[in-house]
Amino acid sequence: MEYKDITDKFIKEYSDYKSDVINFGEYIEVNWKNSLSGDQLRILLQGIDVNFILKSLIYNVETVKRYKSKTKAKRYATVIGQFFNYIRKTTDIVNPDLYDAISYNRSRENSYMQQMMAYIDKCEMLAGIVEQEPLTSTEAEKILVWANEQFIAQEWEDATSFRKAVAATGIKMMMLYGITYRELRKMKWDDYDEVYDCITVNGFELRLPLKLSIQLRNIKDFVFNKKIVNKENLIFAGFRGEAWNDITSSSGIPDYMGALIGITSVTSAVKYGISQLLKAGLSDSIIKKMTGASETVIQGCLLQEDNELKQIINTKVLMADWYYEF
Repeated sequence: MEYKDITDKFIKEYSDYKSDVINFGEYIEVNWKNSLSGDQLRILLQGIDVNFILKSLIYNVETVKRYKSKTKAKRYATVIGQFFNYIRKTTDIVNPDLYDAISYNRSRENSYMQQMMAYIDKCEMLAGIVEQEPLTSTEAEKILVWANEQFIAQEWEDATSFRKAVAATGIKMMMLYGITYRELRKMKWDDYDEVYDCITVNGFELRLPLKLSIQLRNIKDFVFNKKIVNKENLIFAGFRGEAWNDITSSSGIPDYMGALIGITSVTSAVKYGISQLLKAGLSDSIIKKMTGASETVIQGCLLQEDNELKQIINTKVLMADWYYEF
């Protein structure tokens, strides 16, 4: 067993996390003087605890000054937590105390993220407040796979399975159009045109992908056949027609996201959708009107390390007048 083999496989599956994993590996090399293979590696990985990972964060913040914002520090903590969750699932390394701490709800006092955030929140060397970043492409893919799975059997005869299907549709719309939760819960069946596969949001007629349109149509058929449509004719409602309220937890989306990727904020899904719109060239003013998002949310939608964005920007620069004369 080689540490490099583990990290290479993890990065191959989660390419967005490469820099944070490399930074963690640097801390290990500085502090672990033994081999990173075989029995020595096993001893290391079985002995790492939350305090060790916290010290690695402190090293990256205070010693090498690699992380300067609370948001980036939180991302590091989240990634390393997922890295050890990956080790738990794909190797025979036994480290129950660490695995349990990572799996605990972050509101629990001795949970991994609770301990990491206690440092991040108080650290004066970290600027700003912790902002929710857009989903990474890896996280988005995981959510889409889960969302589509909710429509395989279409056996929604209980409240839980139906709730998942409706939540899956809602989160897809967030990720595709950048629609905020506030605007999503206003959408009515009258806004949906199943003949032309369109849905109208804030005056914008948006084309639906074929798969999403079919899924939405299936939900519509189910709720009308079961006569569970609510008085306001709202799309996003529960098994008995109860509309989603202004607390996002009523939709179930935070719970499902948390179980899948460890992130419970729907803002990350909204920001992912808005980032795609920005990359496509839509102006801030149009996005604001269509999605209901604030300027602050829109401004925070592009990941600084987004390689796809770099390619888009450079492609557009190549089209500038007299580019080759500069």
